[in-house]
Amino acid sequence: MDCRTIITRIWNPSPLTLNIKDAGAKGDGVTDDTAIFLEALQEAASHRNGGLVIIPPGIYRIDPKEALPLSNNVHIQGMGQPILRFDAQTSEHYGYEAFMVSGSNITIDSITIDGNKRLIRGVGIHTGSTDVKIVNTYIQNMSQPDDPQNPLYSAVVSGIMIYGHTERITIERSHITNISAVNREPVARGIMVWSEPGQPIARQIQIIGNTISHITPREDADGIFFDKSPSNSGLSDSLIDHNLFQYTAKRGIKIAMPGVTVSNNHIINSYSGNNHYLFPVTDPLPQDMYSAISIYADHVTVSGNTINGIGSYYSAIEADLGPLKHIVITDNSISGDPNAMVPDTSGIRLGKVTDFLITGNRIKYVDTGILFQDENDISSIPESSVANNILSDVGVGIRLPRESESHPKIR
Repeated sequence: MDCRTIITRIWNPSPLTLNIKDAGAKGDGVTDDTAIFLEALQEAASHRNGGLVIIPPGIYRIDPKEALPLSNNVHIQGMGQPILRFDAQTSEHYGYEAFMVSGSNITIDSITIDGNKRLIRGVGIHTGSTDVKIVNTYIQNMSQPDDPQNPLYSAVVSGIMIYGHTERITIERSHITNISAVNREPVARGIMVWSEPGQPIARQIQIIGNTISHITPREDADGIFFDKSPSNSGLSDSLIDHNLFQYTAKRGIKIAMPGVTVSNNHIINSYSGNNHYLFPVTDPLPQDMYSAISIYADHVTVSGNTINGIGSYYSAIEADLGPLKHIVITDNSISGDPNAMVPDTSGIRLGKVTDFLITGNRIKYVDTGILFQDENDISSIPESSVANNILSDVGVGIRLPRESESHPKIR
């Protein structure tokens, strides 16, 4: 053995590989495997070059009272889609999250995280984390506790929570479902990118090729939500692409963070008169969902998305809560249900927005194709800003603010 081989072994040790069943976990759906998981994850984290924890097929019962920690260079690899069910009999505690991710170069791959309605969150990706991947993973059954004295009673419920000051987070080919808030002032998110106070915004978040479904209730439940960030916080430079949304009770996607591209997603309105409010509201919307995509930030592009289904939207795509600038809405296909034409529905609705582009969209079976609300001053809008849209089977094609009805540039 020459010196080069010796040096390589000293400075480039192989990552530790652990099989969770070899470490003592049963995966029989009965035995509490929590301690084995905690020990294995700690051992992988302590190894000089990180570790790979392999989880063979099975149902692993995990106590919800303590999150499973994932730190630098730790990777979870499921074989045959094992289920981690958070319902161990040793504790009556209600848990915060299944996995607490804190560090860099971390992967969760090919497992099912079943909160069993004993957790409010599937995965938390915490402040300072970078290069985190969640792929081929099911996250399901997150909800709030029934006990009003529990501090989590009114907490936001989410499949994945991404905190501030995080970068290069990828969520790909995964399924997030049955995320439900059930108590007063309910808020639920399939994936939430949070603008954590005092921290830079999350950047380079890639959410690609996932299925997000059954996010409830109607009061405030969104499939993906990028939270409102402080002014002058820069751009997120993030992408939401080729995802499928079904049964997301209020919205498919809500963007309040600048610098996000929403492209090639399929958002299905699965409701038709059956998307009920959980608690009485003073002014309920008659439409089945609020919107497919809401834009509440600058520098947002919405392109190539398909929006359809059996139900109606207040507005399929809306840009509001401005003034907003640098908004691009192009080449989207929007179709209401031809058998349920509902008044006061629109394909695209703009509030106070400047510097925008609305082109190449195909819109049909809504009350108004493109709606400019009264606060818009469109006197300086170039003709090219609204062009080449195909509007068919609509009550009104383009509705302008009252003071601009005679404006010749937009028709």
